[in-house]
Amino acid sequence: MNNRFYLSPLFYLKSLIFLPIILHGQETIRLGKNADEPTVVLAPSISSNKIVAAANIDQLFYLKKGTGNFKNIKAKSSLGVYGDPVLHYSNHDLFFAHLSRTPNKKYGDWFDRIVVQLIHSLDPWIESSYSVGYNPPKMQDKPWLSSDNHSKKFKGNVYVTWTEFDKYDSKDSTDFSRIQFSKYVPKYDSFSRAITISDTVGDCKDGDNTLEGATTAVGLDGEIYAVWAGHDKIWFDKSKDGGDTWGKDQEIASQIKGWDMEMPNIFRANGMPFVVCDTTREIIYITWADEENGNADVWLVYSKDKGVSWSKKICISETKGHQYFPNITLNQEDGDVYIAYYDQSLSSKSLFYDISLSRFNIENPNQNELFRITSKSVPLPGKYFFYGDYIDLDYQDDTLVIIYPIFNNKNSAIELFVSHRKELRKIKEVMPISHSLMRTKDSIQWAVNIQKPCTISYKINQRKNRRFKIYTFKKTCSFEAINHDFILYTGSIHRSTKINYKIRDIQNNQVIDRYKGRIINIIR
Repeated sequence: MNNRFYLSPLFYLKSLIFLPIILHGQETIRLGKNADEPTVVLAPSISSNKIVAAANIDQLFYLKKGTGNFKNIKAKSSLGVYGDPVLHYSNHDLFFAHLSRTPNKKYGDWFDRIVVQLIHSLDPWIESSYSVGYNPPKMQDKPWLSSDNHSKKFKGNVYVTWTEFDKYDSKDSTDFSRIQFSKYVPKYDSFSRAITISDTVGDCKDGDNTLEGATTAVGLDGEIYAVWAGHDKIWFDKSKDGGDTWGKDQEIASQIKGWDMEMPNIFRANGMPFVVCDTTREIIYITWADEENGNADVWLVYSKDKGVSWSKKICISETKGHQYFPNITLNQEDGDVYIAYYDQSLSSKSLFYDISLSRFNIENPNQNELFRITSKSVPLPGKYFFYGDYIDLDYQDDTLVIIYPIFNNKNSAIELFVSHRKELRKIKEVMPISHSLMRTKDSIQWAVNIQKPCTISYKINQRKNRRFKIYTFKKTCSFEAINHDFILYTGSIHRSTKINYKIRDIQNNQVIDRYKGRIINIIR
């Protein structure tokens, strides 16, 4: 979504990983570079042992079973491949939804439909592409997928929801946004004509009063549950007949300050809702983020009566710092709900973030836990770097996967966290230092995040005003509090600027990090 902000044509990184065995323990895998907006899915059969992941840039990576080398393949479609990737398994069929890049149309006009691919083979790349929601000159944006894998009447159906704009970014009061729906029926091998399921409309400004973030889940008897955000509300609707007709929209919760969240040091952030359904216990769960407590927090509500009534809002994230970009999955066997999200509670100046995971079980509240997924805090990219609009996770056959972007001061990549359910544990070996090199149009800010008591000493030598006159600055700062951001340098981007610094652990008096050289070379 919001594709006018893409700073370069970085679209589709896809990653296919064949692990030799289902992982016992935890592992983090780095995938690609110049990648964001990742999505991940586990194959439903434990014997296949497959993880498929996608992100912006039209590449695909897969790791052959028993090898350690990834092979790169690009995704293709006659309708074009562009942003907002979504992967989903309908039983054993892999579906891949994304924005279009319609040939012979200019940027902006080519977002004229949603493209859903049925992937027959990843290597060689063989797929069937379906044009969904084509309605020019309107724009089709931000798809998400679900499927009915269990009900007698609708098993095999695949559902896609998205936002339709009369005219994207229009400030005209007569231009509107709405939530659209289409379904794939295997018998006919096609997607139905799109219908509007939202009773109200939003504006086209791509902000809090725009209807966006529509996702769906399927109930025990094939009910389709849809949620989305807009007008500072979380909206819910359902269909009992496989998506042919829909009920009246419910406002199930207020979303304080809306879904379009102005968070520090990131280009764009949101608290859009996601929904899952526990078909064993017939419980619907919805998560989102808002700023009810004065900062961004992640919330959860649930319904035990198919969406007729809802629980009170439950805050499942830390109360300090900002938490946003939530997404949700669940274990159908034991009812555990997993919610992953950005977490800035360990960064005093909101320059870094971690990926946190909340495990929630309404029947066994003693099992509720909060996990830190990243062992090292990740620097935020700043306001001038597109970083995507979501993270993703999935759970199948006792395996949990979480995928998210990371930033290394120069470009983005994606990381994949894989854990067996019984081996999921809190990170103990935390790397105590993270560096952030945040750029603006004409300046640079270099900071470190310290997560244990340390002493920092540094010296800066800089050529000033094109003259070789050099000044030095030296200071030693000690602090006992952990999770502290310390800004070492703010100034112009200049190759002559040199820094000499070291960080010493107070507890054992050992140097744990040091650097000497030009600041332009500190990117790592």
